[in-house]
Amino acid sequence: MRFCIKAKDCTTLCTRFRNALNLLFAAFALTACEASGFGDFFGSPEIKDYIEDYAVQGLLIVGEPMEDVRLMRSLRIDTAFTLEGAAVRDAEVRIFENDRAIALTFDPTTFTYKAPSDVRVKANTTYRFEASFLKLDRTTRLTLRGTTTTPDQIRWIRAPKDTLQYPQDTTRLPSPDSLIISWTPITGITDYIFSTECLDTLGYGTYLRPPTSEKNRRIERFFEIRLPRYNETVRSGIRAVTLTPVIWTAFKWFGVHELRIYAPDIHWANWFRQTNLAQNPRFNYRLGSIEGGLGVFGSASIAKHRTFLYKNQP
Repeated sequence: MRFCIKAKDCTTLCTRFRNALNLLFAAFALTACEASGFGDFFGSPEIKDYIEDYAVQGLLIVGEPMEDVRLMRSLRIDTAFTLEGAAVRDAEVRIFENDRAIALTFDPTTFTYKAPSDVRVKANTTYRFEASFLKLDRTTRLTLRGTTTTPDQIRWIRAPKDTLQYPQDTTRLPSPDSLIISWTPITGITDYIFSTECLDTLGYGTYLRPPTSEKNRRIERFFEIRLPRYNETVRSGIRAVTLTPVIWTAFKWFGVHELRIYAPDIHWANWFRQTNLAQNPRFNYRLGSIEGGLGVFGSASIAKHRTFLYKNQP
């Protein structure tokens, strides 16, 4: 009987000791959370763990203007992300073509930097990117750098057809030779980016001869409804080939489209593999190409062709 009582008292003591330890660990956890900034979830009015980082997104396309170069800073975790809020507007941004310095200016309508409109990107040319600006403390100057060598100009060997007929029955698809496209291989390039963009999601009949008032419509697929970029007009992929058929799932709408093939440098290829043309919100900083910051400065050449996709039914 005494043994039972002692055992009971011992159990009670152990339980109390365990509870005291749990309370102690909980107190340590709350204190640690508060010190690291996570305490804001428990009502702290200020977030203390903000880390100021800067990122570049610059892609040069052979034969096209130098534009859409983004320079952004990280935002506090209690602030909604917007391109307007993240843009660094007062940087000195230059791109060097050999010994020629090309100054880029900030465009407040797109929150990007661009060169003068008469400047075009050249093939087989090394470009150096440099952006210099003051950090938020307005005393520390930061300089970000990147380098890319543009590929040779890619060209069609077998361009897409001007018109394509969407099949009546997509469960019984032949392999029509009319869908085959091919392009010139580029030295040093192993992967090519393929993309399709619907240029008019509303208009359809206006492109017919004779014109009609018929409207365009979406190609509905049950497995696409919940995709993050369901409403985006571009669909893209990357392939290590120079000859491929155009697949029907590359199209989201009927009507007029532009089909593009990119020959990307290694920086742009790495960026695309991870983000799928920015469709995935993640990027491995180890595969970036910016010295002193995050992001990518890359290049590509492009071949493009317009085609019209006929409906399989009205």
